[in-house]
Amino acid sequence: MSMDIPQQEVLTLLRQCHLFRRLSDEQLLRVMTYWQALFYEEGLALYEEGQDATAFFLIFSGRVRLSHQRGNDDEVTYLEEGDYFGEEALSPTPLARRATATAAAPLIVLRLEGADYLALVREFPDLSPAFRLILNSYLLASRLRLPWRSPREVVRYVARRHPFFLFLRIALPAVVTGALVGLFAFLTIVVWHGALLPTLLLILSLVGGLGWLAWSAVDWSNDYVIITNRRVVLLERVILLYESRQEVPLEAILADEVQTDQIGRFLNYGSLIVRTYTGQLILDRLAEPQLVLNLLEEQRDRARRGRRRAQRAAIEATIRSRLGLPTGPSSSSSEAPPEETSPPPPSSTQRLGQTLARLFMLREEVGDTIVYRTHWAILLAKTAPPTLALLVDVALGWLILSQRLPLPSRLGWIVLVLGVPALALWWLYQYVDWRNDRYIITPDMIIDVYKKPLGTEEKRSAPLRNIQTIEYARKTIIHLLLNFGTVYIRVGDTQFTFDDVYNPSEVQRELFQRLVAVKQREEQRAEQTQREQLAEWIELYHRMVSSHPPAESEPKPPAGTESG
Repeated sequence: MSMDIPQQEVLTLLRQCHLFRRLSDEQLLRVMTYWQALFYEEGLALYEEGQDATAFFLIFSGRVRLSHQRGNDDEVTYLEEGDYFGEEALSPTPLARRATATAAAPLIVLRLEGADYLALVREFPDLSPAFRLILNSYLLASRLRLPWRSPREVVRYVARRHPFFLFLRIALPAVVTGALVGLFAFLTIVVWHGALLPTLLLILSLVGGLGWLAWSAVDWSNDYVIITNRRVVLLERVILLYESRQEVPLEAILADEVQTDQIGRFLNYGSLIVRTYTGQLILDRLAEPQLVLNLLEEQRDRARRGRRRAQRAAIEATIRSRLGLPTGPSSSSSEAPPEETSPPPPSSTQRLGQTLARLFMLREEVGDTIVYRTHWAILLAKTAPPTLALLVDVALGWLILSQRLPLPSRLGWIVLVLGVPALALWWLYQYVDWRNDRYIITPDMIIDVYKKPLGTEEKRSAPLRNIQTIEYARKTIIHLLLNFGTVYIRVGDTQFTFDDVYNPSEVQRELFQRLVAVKQREEQRAEQTQREQLAEWIELYHRMVSSHPPAESEPKPPAGTESG
């Protein structure tokens, strides 16, 4: 249903969107003429997955539910005021919708038809790179699985490093492969026609070179920069060798900037530097770095505006309650869905690892406290020497007692009676030493405990609210195959490490969710205190005015008259 929206409100919405940061207010007024305002009742579908994409949308008010069928799972994302969706319509080639969009609350959107979009970028060519950026990001994000993302966490940007660095990666293997193939082809065809050895070398160089090229391309494609409405994430992976995920919550970002050089300015790439209290996260070699910076700054601004809106609504509700005024209309229909804290269901390849993790109790949850231990592979490494020594001792004792070795039987009994208990105690010591090392997450704290059996105990703790960055790394092929690694937690100028924990990406996800929950609780408590204080002042003022109304002033006599 078409509707009219005050021009100034639309102008404010466009001005806040990173897509239009380069335009002046006069240009934005012209941009407004390309959009049509539409209203949708809650539950109505804007489009269905698989339909032809004909329009791009910007949310003026309300909420949109995007659902995408991936296998047997239904991936759901919720978008709010200021978000855009329907990026398929921005493609120069026809695309089908990759999700179903439904009004999750009474909804007002600005609709941009595909033909109007083409006319818009013809009139304002500076808009084309920004729209192309969000289209490429959307198409890439739709192909990725991000199990750590929650339904209320919206992916705003996904990109790999600039394609120039793909060219640099494949240049060396391409040159070396071309040279070797050319050399062995010359030897096979011209010098030693049909000889076996140069033919084999030609085949090996061709296969090896193509494999090197493929590995270089895949290695480039495995690294991602992701910006959501909650955090900035850097994913890095080297096939069979290394995997890492670094992330910074938006509220921990102090500043951001773009750095580039002469070649970067020419090819339009650069590094986005995200600074926190304790260091920086470098998102290097990104295409259109200034546009990415605009997008990140918009997310930070939107997070601040959202907190202010929530504060104003809570203040109004508190004042109404104190003064006995009727409350406003219920907003339950527009409330966000409850946050999902459970991890996604495991695939068949993960079930064995989870079974072993439960068997060795690598993760225990007691109430609202989570306890992690190092991976069972570390236990095997610790107990391998005493286990091997115990087996050798038993074998040696058996060989002596069975007269397979020309030694006295008494010596066999000594080996067994003295060796087995001592080696069993050694094995038990190593097991207890492994079990005593714990990493604990409570609702408010992180704690790591290192304890030696019959020895010293080291215990460190820090409040969750002081966490600045969380990252993890799986550094070898063993770590990747067995899915364990180290989680690095920066707290002030101190770094905590959860060493060799099972499924470090899941540990990182749980840490991040606890961090978000702590910050939300603290903000709610602080805001509640402020609201109560403000409401108390207003209540006192209201009572004073009600009990002592101001005296009405006597009317003055008209000018030129005298009182008799």
